[in-house]
Amino acid sequence: MATIAEQEKLLEVLKFTPRTYKITMWGYGGEKVMGTVDREIYDYFRARRLNLSDYAWDSDYADDHKIPEEMQPFPAGAWYECDNMAHAHGVNRNAGTLQIEDENGDTVYQRELDGIVGGDDDEPEWGGGEEAWIDEKPAGTVVFIGDSNEKGTFFEGEIELKAPFDITRLTLSYDEIDGEELVNSVEYDGEVIENWGGNTNGKSSDFGFYIAGSNKNTGSWEKYSSMDDISYEMTPWFPKKITPVRNGVYMVRTAGRNSYTSQAKWTGTRWISAWHEDESATEEIKIREWQGIAHDPDADWVSIGPAPVPDQDLLDALEELKAEFEALSVESR
Repeated sequence: MATIAEQEKLLEVLKFTPRTYKITMWGYGGEKVMGTVDREIYDYFRARRLNLSDYAWDSDYADDHKIPEEMQPFPAGAWYECDNMAHAHGVNRNAGTLQIEDENGDTVYQRELDGIVGGDDDEPEWGGGEEAWIDEKPAGTVVFIGDSNEKGTFFEGEIELKAPFDITRLTLSYDEIDGEELVNSVEYDGEVIENWGGNTNGKSSDFGFYIAGSNKNTGSWEKYSSMDDISYEMTPWFPKKITPVRNGVYMVRTAGRNSYTSQAKWTGTRWISAWHEDESATEEIKIREWQGIAHDPDADWVSIGPAPVPDQDLLDALEELKAEFEALSVESR
């Protein structure tokens, strides 16, 4: 025999007119992936000072920098494909808002996600999803993390009601990747609500190779994302008559009474501003001397394979250049 309360609830359902509610979640979040990469690829990117962020976004980067296919962690420009550990897209649990509107567009429930504990009479439930951590892999494993940070609406869907709306029947689920919780799935009364997709704008991105097990003593993982992750020793200052072997950006001291130290780009024929793309339209900079990073990326990379045989003529030429530079240094004093 049903209780009076159960009978009243049944009558309420029978009298209820089916209707549709709208659920929306907005705020900050994004797309995040995690996947493993061969150590040889990590060493290659680091040795050649390649920019992982540029590679992740630019589909021409591999061709422009002549990266062999076997040294590509994923197709250039397709960072989201390196996801054999985790892949999620959603609103951040600590920076999002949940809103539910009735059939008239009136808000019947709204709360910030980080204020929802779950399990109370006036709250939705939390459902756990997948978890992924750098150190779940054996020590020494290279783990790639790609993160596109976005702002906007991450979830829009409809709840088809056959009984009065009950917030406790709503379940929000999230995946946790490297400590970031992304809410990306919603159920009502056990049924999954289809996400229409929402609308977001990209704000920033972050990409990095991390070495699992490397943070036990330092508090942070050994990583590589760009040449900024490496400490460099600089070469001595060379006079302008000795030109760089490679085109690129160097530190320079300008000529004249009002000399200053800054960065400049060597094009192979002249010195120009380091910040201008159009080399032909950029005015030449008059310099007195220059210095660069004391590093040969080709030498680092080939050291992974068989050691090259030194070219004696090149060694002799370097010795002559060194003697000439020393003589100029003494003369300038």
